[in-house]
Amino acid sequence: MMDCGNCRSSLRSDFSYCPSCGAKIIRNRLTLKHVWQDVSFQLFNLDNTFLKTFRHMFSRPHVVIESYVSGIRKKYMNPVSYFAIAITLSGILFFVLRNVYHVNLTESSFSDVQTSQMDYVFDYQGLLAYLLMPIYALMTWVVFLDQKKLNYTEHLIANAYLVGHLSFIQFLVCMPLFGLFDVPYDIFNWGFLVLTVGYQFIVLQKIYRTNIWSTLVRGLVYLFLFAVVMLAMGVLIVILSLITGHMSIEDFRPKS
Repeated sequence: MMDCGNCRSSLRSDFSYCPSCGAKIIRNRLTLKHVWQDVSFQLFNLDNTFLKTFRHMFSRPHVVIESYVSGIRKKYMNPVSYFAIAITLSGILFFVLRNVYHVNLTESSFSDVQTSQMDYVFDYQGLLAYLLMPIYALMTWVVFLDQKKLNYTEHLIANAYLVGHLSFIQFLVCMPLFGLFDVPYDIFNWGFLVLTVGYQFIVLQKIYRTNIWSTLVRGLVYLFLFAVVMLAMGVLIVILSLITGHMSIEDFRPKS
C-alpha cells in the first residue's frame, strides 16, 4: 500500500492513477522527457486531443462542439485551452505583422484619415479577444433564441471553439501571406470577416438543423449586431485615445 501524494488517499502499489483525485502516480525521478510530457499534456494536451480537435474543427466542427456540450470531455481539447492557445498565437502574429513585416494595421484603403496613432490598440489584442468573447456568444445566442437548443453558456463554448479555430487559420494564413506579398491589411480583414461569419453559421446551421434561408437571415442579423458592437467599440477606443493622448483631433483631418 502507498499514499497518493496529492490527496493522501491510500492506494494499491500497482495503481497508475489515484481513484480518488485522478492524479497520475509518479514513481520515477524527473527527466527533461518527463517534464515535457507533463507540460504538454497539462497545458496543451498536444499528445492527442489538440491535433484531433484541430483536425475535426475542419471536417466536423459541429461534432466537436456537440460532444463537449453533451458531456464528452476527454475526446477533444477543452474550449478554454483551445481558445487560449489560439489567442496566444494571435498575439505573436500581430507582433510579427507590426514589428517584423511592418504592416500598417490601421491604415484604410478607402479613407485619407490618419489613424496610425491607434496602432497601440493591438498591444491589447489578447485582452480584447477575451472581453469580446461573451459578446460574440450573446449575439449568436440571440439570433438563435427561438430554437431553444443551446443556452448562453453553451454558446460561449461554441464560440470559444469557433473563434479559436478561426484564429489558428488566421495565423497560418497571415504569417506567409504578409511576409511574401504587399497586401492591405484592411482588405484582407474584411474578406476574412466574411469567411469567418460564413464558417460560424455553417457550423451553427448543422447544430441547430435550420434551413439555408433561416440561417442566412440569422447571419445577416448577426452581421448587423456585429457592426453595431464594432462601431461602439471603435467610438470608445477613439475617446480613450483622445483622453490618454494617443490621438489628437489633427489625426482626423484628411491628408493634403
